[in-house]
Amino acid sequence: MTKQEIYEQIMTLFAQFQEGHNATTKKGAAQARKAANGIKKLITPYNKASIAADKEK
Repeated sequence: MTKQEIYEQIMTLFAQFQEGHNATTKKGAAQARKAANGIKKLITPYNKASIAADKEK
């Protein structure tokens, strides 16, 4: 997966996080936590892809 693809996934999850965070229900809070966990899981692959892209330059 490329750095850009991972970035796009993170941004999608962040939008879901914001939506859940601003919700007033328990379901919204659960969706925000799920999205935050997804972002957390993508950070390491993003770092690796970013370093690999920098090495190619």
